[in-house]
Amino acid sequence: MSIENILSKIDEDSRAAVEAVLERAREEAEALSARYARKAEELGAGLSSRAGKKAAEEKRRLLVSEQLELRKAELVMKREVLSKLYEDARKNIAALAGEDYLALIRALVISRAISGAEEIVPGAGQTALLSSDFLTKLNGEYPGGGKFTISAEEGAFEWGVVLREGRRTVDLSLGTVFDQVMDRIEPEVSAILFQK
Repeated sequence: MSIENILSKIDEDSRAAVEAVLERAREEAEALSARYARKAEELGAGLSSRAGKKAAEEKRRLLVSEQLELRKAELVMKREVLSKLYEDARKNIAALAGEDYLALIRALVISRAISGAEEIVPGAGQTALLSSDFLTKLNGEYPGGGKFTISAEEGAFEWGVVLREGRRTVDLSLGTVFDQVMDRIEPEVSAILFQK
């Protein structure tokens, strides 16, 4: 073999080896590229999924927060309605005058008196209202007949009476009676206002 043939053979073998190396490098680059493309897709899908979950969590958190704020506002409004209702009822009771007022006082005394012989302490400025006529009607309406008397002193309250007998007192002033009535009816009113 001549030197030219040997050089030609080396040149051919070198080219073939270089092309084989290049081909293998291309294949590895394609495999690497495909593998990283898959990883990039997986990573993109994972990030997209996490971002979607994060967005859904944020949306849910905002909705829950907004619902809570709306419920708080609704509760405040309902409490205001309830307070207004109580205030109006109290004003209506306090505004009773004449026979309506006296009839209510008689009914309260009859329903809360224990012996029928209690002393009645009128509210401030109300002694004149509790006349002998009032006392006669009250004693006549009390079951078995009453022996109520009117105290010469007035109480430190504006509406209603206090029953006294010995150490026992029964407070029938507006504040006390109203609080008792509200305690009794508040569960019903609340159930109506706060039902869902």
